[in-house]
Amino acid sequence: MNTDIPQPPPFFPEAPGPRPPAALPEKLDIRAILEALLRNPKELILRLADPGQGTLGRFIGIAVVSMLVFGTVLGSFAMHEQLWAAPLKITVGLLIAGLICFPSFYIFASLAGSRGSATQLAGILAGMLALAGLLLLGFAPAVWIFTQATNAFGFMGALALIPWFVALAFGIRFLLTAVGLTGATSKGPVLLWSCIFLMVTLQMTTSLRPILGRSDRFLTDEKKFFVQYWYETAGTSLKTSDQPAR
Repeated sequence: MNTDIPQPPPFFPEAPGPRPPAALPEKLDIRAILEALLRNPKELILRLADPGQGTLGRFIGIAVVSMLVFGTVLGSFAMHEQLWAAPLKITVGLLIAGLICFPSFYIFASLAGSRGSATQLAGILAGMLALAGLLLLGFAPAVWIFTQATNAFGFMGALALIPWFVALAFGIRFLLTAVGLTGATSKGPVLLWSCIFLMVTLQMTTSLRPILGRSDRFLTDEKKFFVQYWYETAGTSLKTSDQPAR
């Protein structure tokens, strides 16, 4: 007599192991680049060394579109001319920061041991900006809700900066991985450069003001360090009659 009793299948089946990311197509279009930035950045970084990929222009395009959308959301805080002025300033400020920081990035990456060419390192920097822009694009709906719910400059300014810090943190991680794949043996110089880039972008928020508030001038000629400026405007409101340019 057969006493073997068949066992029922487990209630919780074993979860399958992590699937390897799909290989990138031979020709990278915008959709493939967007998915690779979020899901398969290492293979995308390796592709930056291949000629004819055109990733530099696509990275810049992704960063520009993302910043324009995020800037429009910030402009909806004060409305009026800020609906076009804020996205323009944020996008131009980011591109200027990338341009003026690229020579130092090339030098610091070389000091870290990178053997990447100037074109490849430019693509890596543009990829960092594209990834940061995509993350800001994801934060945009949540930020928009608060632009319609508060008039406080301090709160709104902090709310705009927190997504940028998070986005830049992921962008720097992408940057470190990318520079490492070009032969760099040390992270220190690239991390130091990242701090410089962060400071430049923060100063841009003050040099290109007003971004959140309104003013009778497109740009201000008053020179201020961003920490001093944030301190002076932290307790002001959009409805304050004697508000400075923000």
